[in-house]
Amino acid sequence: MIENYVFSGIGHALGKFTITNDDLEAATEKGYLKGFNSDRVRESEAYKEFLKSNPGISPFSFLAEFKMGFKTRNHVAPFPPTKTKLKAAENTLNLAVKAVENALEDSGVHPEEIDAWFMSTATPTEQAPGIASILKCYFVNINNNITCTTVTSACVGFNINIQRAIEYFKCHPDAKHIIIGHSEVMSEIIRRLVDFVPYATFADAAAAIVLSRVHSDKEQGVVSVVNHEDLYMIDFLGANKQGDLYMDAGIVKDRAIINISDVSREALAKSGWNLNEIDLMIPHQTGNAIVHGAAEKMNFPLRKIYQDVQKNHGNLSGASIPLSLSLLKKEKKIKPGMKLLTATAGLGGEFGAYTYIIQDDFYKKTTSALYGKELTGKTALVTGSTGAVGFEICRELAAKGCKLILHYNSHEEKRIALENELKNFKAGYSFFNADFSKPAEVNSLISSVKNSIGEIDYLVHTTGITGPVLKSGDVSDEDSNVVSQVNENAPVEITKQLKHLVKSVVLFIGSVAEDAQFPGSAAYVQSKKGLHGYAVNFSAESAAKGIRTIYYMPGIINSGMGKQLDDKLQYNIMMGINQEEVLDVRDVAYRIVRSLYILKVQKVYDSREASLLVRRDGYFG
Repeated sequence: MIENYVFSGIGHALGKFTITNDDLEAATEKGYLKGFNSDRVRESEAYKEFLKSNPGISPFSFLAEFKMGFKTRNHVAPFPPTKTKLKAAENTLNLAVKAVENALEDSGVHPEEIDAWFMSTATPTEQAPGIASILKCYFVNINNNITCTTVTSACVGFNINIQRAIEYFKCHPDAKHIIIGHSEVMSEIIRRLVDFVPYATFADAAAAIVLSRVHSDKEQGVVSVVNHEDLYMIDFLGANKQGDLYMDAGIVKDRAIINISDVSREALAKSGWNLNEIDLMIPHQTGNAIVHGAAEKMNFPLRKIYQDVQKNHGNLSGASIPLSLSLLKKEKKIKPGMKLLTATAGLGGEFGAYTYIIQDDFYKKTTSALYGKELTGKTALVTGSTGAVGFEICRELAAKGCKLILHYNSHEEKRIALENELKNFKAGYSFFNADFSKPAEVNSLISSVKNSIGEIDYLVHTTGITGPVLKSGDVSDEDSNVVSQVNENAPVEITKQLKHLVKSVVLFIGSVAEDAQFPGSAAYVQSKKGLHGYAVNFSAESAAKGIRTIYYMPGIINSGMGKQLDDKLQYNIMMGINQEEVLDVRDVAYRIVRSLYILKVQKVYDSREASLLVRRDGYFG
């Protein structure tokens, strides 16, 4: 049997804004971008001849699309990519998480089955730790200690990590699956440049694969992989200390053509293949000047070269080749048995290639193992289980196999509705009734839980009432005290009395009203701020015992207090806190539950107050 290394799953993520050549042409006309001379193009014989069969194509589109090879490109922020726009946009890490999630779903491999994480980027979201370590936190349990490796590399990072992953497999006979990914936000490192070429060329994306060790009676998957460094290019393509791109286009082009053609031949020789055997070549999507130049030097036909990513999405650095594979698979344009050649050259003079045979089960049907019964054997106590957010949290916990201890007030119809939902899952549950406005009933609930339950993995406080929607001076002391008792005093007392039973996490649901201006909500906001203050103090005590404390603040959602706001007020509030869209309560509940057992969650913004993790969902604050 032959030991093979195959791409068992492939996924990608693109910057969500499509930047057209018309956008860039308008920017050059306004003087925002420089270096393009439309008169010079109009006077060229090549353009005049081109217009005979392509009337109406502007000089800029002629140069950018038909000469350079770029029609549209994807950025994480609207054009032009200013610092402010980029701050509010998805970043390298966000794109990487999406790409890895898609690759895992495609493979049917659960994140806990991954034996190592290999990531590369030249535009990290932070200097340390490396992106691989942070990325893993979005997928695995806090106790997962599997190896993470980050390579600081642009165009060749993915190729380098294929080689490293195979070496890791050979050193670890029990390893079965490795994540390899590359993510880049190139629009960030070109934002201070004025030349139009980088804007026409570079874009933002991430791509990832699950590399799996399999045994079969014939050779499949990665056949050879080669990586080198061309020191002639070390000073002519890179990013400086401030993260700005520097590039000598002429030297880069000349050296890249030589390096891509040379390393392609070397990879073919290591595979025992000749150029005629290649069914498809996937070069780094760097532009026609380099790709066509390398093809000509190799005497390789352009019809067998894949450049769709370059044309439609831009030069995506090290994500170019795996993203090409992801699209080819999605569009079913490659078939089992096909022989592929990939080659790349880039930042700092790195260059490399690999050869690949599409495996027989490349299109196998898989059942997503990304999310399952991760909380089987765990127990959660949820207060306010019949509220809008609490209800969905309970459904999500039950779906993951968690045993539930559920507090509710007097909403018997809602309790029955929740119980009917929970019957669809095999996780156990029990209900306890208590009116949190009455301290005696709170104490009774505490006693009941102590007497009937042993340890609790997660304590989740979702309880909250709005109280009278009046100006602060118009709210009676009695009403204010009730709101304070329900929203603050009761959760605090329960936490104090049951903290010795909690093993993992205490999570308090706060409110966006603490950051935004909600008319007539003074009592509500005051109670939530009081709970917030207690959570800070409690976090310091609990951290010493290994308990995480989370204060979770959802933005405007499509239920609860959010439904009481008229459209104009809702819009003004969202603008004030940088929230782009109204949140779906089920999506919020999903992220809350993920927060209990996964360190990092997408679409939230984290900050620390002492040992307390403050998590804002869907808005910056």
